[in-house]
Amino acid sequence: MVRSAGAETALTREFFAGDARDVAGALVGMVLVRPDGRKARLVEVEAYLGTEDPGSHAFRGPTPRARIMFGPCGRLYVYFSYGVHWCANVVCGPEGTASAILLRAAQPIGAVPAMRQARWHGQRQLRDRDLCRGPGRLCEAFGITGADNGLDLTAPTGGLWLADDGAGAGGEIVATPRVGLSRGADPLWRYVVAGSPWASAGPTSPAGRGRPEGPVPHGPPSRLS
Repeated sequence: MVRSAGAETALTREFFAGDARDVAGALVGMVLVRPDGRKARLVEVEAYLGTEDPGSHAFRGPTPRARIMFGPCGRLYVYFSYGVHWCANVVCGPEGTASAILLRAAQPIGAVPAMRQARWHGQRQLRDRDLCRGPGRLCEAFGITGADNGLDLTAPTGGLWLADDGAGAGGEIVATPRVGLSRGADPLWRYVVAGSPWASAGPTSPAGRGRPEGPVPHGPPSRLS
């Protein structure tokens, strides 16, 4: 079954079945959706390649925290980062490979007041660009917590999914080093819309910040099966 809402069509499990780098490049421009109308277009993601990637939580195998990454693709892997905020990843690739894609930043496009309310902590009103600018903010804006770990994003009755609305990324997608890693930062596995004001801190254009980067080198998978 494929969910549709207007011009949006939910991504199926086949979309997430390929190499994490290919899927990540294709995921930029897709829309994260909640049934209450919250929607945001992904502008920045990072690929993690499991046991061959020292930057991945799955590098040491199926530990209790990383076990979900070794399961079927299309599911959420949610973890608590630095004891401060949640981060959401989409498991991809063949079962057992433990590859995943971190959802780093998105542009709010639907039910923005609900996102602002979800992120309200008594401070001054947040700018729209800061609602989902960073993995922790994105999770808070969408109410994603550890309770969502293992959630099937491809389930027709799920409370969160990813969809293609046909609008695309809105700009060139470039590949850069990943952000905030002590190991495994050099590979160009961060995929971001060039010059996007919605992206988190880090290089967002081919000019970069003294680090090598360039257009996405991997061909994207078919967006819909």
